[in-house]
Amino acid sequence: MYRMRMLKPMLPSLVLGAGLAAPAAGAPLSIDDVLNTVAVDRVSISPDGREVAIVVQRPPSRDEVAGRAPYEIDPSRNDVWLIGSDGGNLRNLTVGAKSAAGYWCPQWSPTGERLAMLSTQPERDEVRGGDAVRLYVWSRSDQTVSRLSNRAVMTQTRYGSPLNALDLKGGPVSGGKSEACRSYNENAPFLWLDERRILLVQMPLGQNSALFAQYGRPAENAGEVARRLREGRETTVDVADTDRAVLAASTARYTAEIVVIDVVTARTQVLAQVPAYPFRGMLSLSVSPDRKSAALLAPIRAVPPSLLGPAPSLVQDTQVEKRLGVLALDGTRDLKWLPAPPTGRYPLDLLDWSPDSKRFAFRARASADDPAARTFVVSRSGGRIELPAPSLVSDASDVGTFPHELSAAWDDRAGLLVRGRPEADPDAASRWWRVAVGEPPRPAARAPDEEPLANLPQDAEVLARRGSYAIWQLRTPTGVLVQSSGQGDAGPHNLLTLNSHLARVDWGRVETIRYTGRGGQDLKGLVVLPPDYKRGARYPLAVWVYPGTIIRGEKEYWSDKYLPGIYNLQLYAAQGYVVLVPSMPLPAEVGAGGLYRVMPDGVLPAIDKAVDLGMVDPRRVAVFGHSWGGYAVYALVSQTDRFKAAVAISGITDYTAMHGNFDRGAAGWMGISQDKSENAAIAEANHRLQLGPFADPVLYATNSPITYVAKVETPLLMAHGSLDSRAGIEHAQSFFTELDRQGKRARLLQYQGEDHAIALSSANVRSLFGEIVAWLRRYLQP
Repeated sequence: MYRMRMLKPMLPSLVLGAGLAAPAAGAPLSIDDVLNTVAVDRVSISPDGREVAIVVQRPPSRDEVAGRAPYEIDPSRNDVWLIGSDGGNLRNLTVGAKSAAGYWCPQWSPTGERLAMLSTQPERDEVRGGDAVRLYVWSRSDQTVSRLSNRAVMTQTRYGSPLNALDLKGGPVSGGKSEACRSYNENAPFLWLDERRILLVQMPLGQNSALFAQYGRPAENAGEVARRLREGRETTVDVADTDRAVLAASTARYTAEIVVIDVVTARTQVLAQVPAYPFRGMLSLSVSPDRKSAALLAPIRAVPPSLLGPAPSLVQDTQVEKRLGVLALDGTRDLKWLPAPPTGRYPLDLLDWSPDSKRFAFRARASADDPAARTFVVSRSGGRIELPAPSLVSDASDVGTFPHELSAAWDDRAGLLVRGRPEADPDAASRWWRVAVGEPPRPAARAPDEEPLANLPQDAEVLARRGSYAIWQLRTPTGVLVQSSGQGDAGPHNLLTLNSHLARVDWGRVETIRYTGRGGQDLKGLVVLPPDYKRGARYPLAVWVYPGTIIRGEKEYWSDKYLPGIYNLQLYAAQGYVVLVPSMPLPAEVGAGGLYRVMPDGVLPAIDKAVDLGMVDPRRVAVFGHSWGGYAVYALVSQTDRFKAAVAISGITDYTAMHGNFDRGAAGWMGISQDKSENAAIAEANHRLQLGPFADPVLYATNSPITYVAKVETPLLMAHGSLDSRAGIEHAQSFFTELDRQGKRARLLQYQGEDHAIALSSANVRSLFGEIVAWLRRYLQP
């Protein structure tokens, strides 16, 4: 076993997330305040409920290592803290700051004597900050944190379209639920089988954890390409081919190893090497209740886009082919692959095992473009696959890379309950049915797995629970309070206080305004006022846009004081601007030019209303937005000269190019780079274009702002990451080139190595925020 000396436990300085210089009383929010705001990543309650492991971020200081994930969710800056359930005996188990290491995803062993976790901790001659994600375990008996294996662990990346999506469930502590490292962001690559054994998914030799590969692999590939060109002996070609069978050998290189590790001896036993296509679909493992077998669903390759049909589902698992199998967990390397049934050629997701461990359920579709899935049952002993309720279907989009409500469950008598609707009645609501082979389904009631918690504070976000004991967080303007439910009549216990540096921030007030859109709709806009706002004074206005936004009240996504980086709109209010987020309803069908033309419909009337209310100066109005909001900025400034300045971040300018763009971050994934991008599905489904540009080129041209670039008169600041996975950087480059050719005022910020969010480095976040503020100040003069 690879030992790491246990560092001296660290008690919190002031409170966690502090240790930072607090602003003077009444100071406006600064970019430093936002960057130094930390979050709880995960909470794990011990089996006996007496102790709690809490994962907390460290701020992105100069001593940390960046570039692996957007700064606000980067797990390589996390530490695991241990605290009593009553709030006592708080200590830092990992103290990763000393070596710029991260520790996260803690899972208790069945007795609570050990705590397994992931870490980037470097040992021996490994580089500061680590070179891979590996499995570690903390032992209560000797109070040490130890590395179990030198092999890189498969990790699921966070945000957007995750690499190496995972779903493991069936551990004795989790009660059969999926194991998560961070809810709705990252699923765990391991689970406990018993007190000594951990089931783990690790990378094959020569491949690294996705946390390191997602942005590191393109850079490493560039170096390899440079070497090959210099030496002139090896080709640098990366082949794309519409016949995926031609690329089968390349696809087959992407695998994972299913292993069992003995935490006492650190002995690793390989159970199987399985397909693990990295871009779409989950690698799923569901352990049987008797811990003798695991159902396995392994992603093999992307489904050819021609089979997905127009406007395909954006759910990744509907875009990948998978292979179904049953794996023995006794070390015999017995893996039986099962043939897909004719009515279920495309397996979708694993459901539950029966309580007696004899059967398990899964969902599958008959074709790649089928929006409905059916529930099948597999017999473990003979591998027989049955379709107990052929007339019931469920929505194939009801699945994802994060925990989701299962569509099948077993009751106490090992009977099967299926959630769905009769296929003959597409308008019927989904409900639970009791099913059996050869019998018609009967309506059934499905009780909730857990009773709702009582007496929670208003706005409490539950982080973890075990029975009636729960831990939650309250995010307030003065910081984050982590609390747990008390014992008996006792009140809640305060466990941690985070981000106390926000207590002295002078926040801008949030309001809503009512107005009428161009189509006659009754709409609302969200307004963030400067901290020193005075009624009757007219302020410069910064309009943040995102198509499809519908404002309903003051508690909206964009009013969140904890939004990261440049997306925290309180930052701009602190600079003296009234910030407006208008509603931007979209039509069900956009048609030729329809999407482009409706961009002003909810925006300009909202500005007029803010002017009529006496809030803003009509001569000093700017517009800014990110992603699809960047598209909205391009569309607005090419239709109106209402704005004195504009900022478009990671925006789309040419839908034809966007539809066909390869993901710039796919470099290095040889033989499969053509399938990393999801832009075609996003354009057709999410952005409502319905068809590809080959089917309707006019539709794409008339909805692309680059078509109308000659009409732009507004000074335009553009920012784009060179590895943007949504709209390639050429969208901004081409728009800039055409403005430059016309002598129009424009500035383009090209953030090298950055992805869509431009948040991998806090230095880049500071740079972009400073550029935005300087641009607005130059043209609006607050």
